[in-house]
Amino acid sequence: MKATFNPAARQDLVEAARWYADEAGALRADDFKREAHRSLKLIVEHPALGSPATSGTRSLPIHRYPYSVIYRVEGDTLRVLAIAHHSRRPGYWAERR
Repeated sequence: MKATFNPAARQDLVEAARWYADEAGALRADDFKREAHRSLKLIVEHPALGSPATSGTRSLPIHRYPYSVIYRVEGDTLRVLAIAHHSRRPGYWAERR
């Protein structure tokens, strides 16, 4: 299975990493990116791993960080819709494809 990103989801990841770099330093930002990529690798290997969410999506928390990968399985493609902060308005990403 291959993974593709909604452009806004990629931006979510960039902005979160930038925030960690600014607020906690480059090492923390690198760790966040590593954990996000680890979560992505897990769901590519095991697409049903995330918890069912709204509109046919699934959600997998990023270990040690208040973020989840929101994704949808479309045939043999895993489409990442958001890297969503747990405190952000739920479902803000619902219109993404």
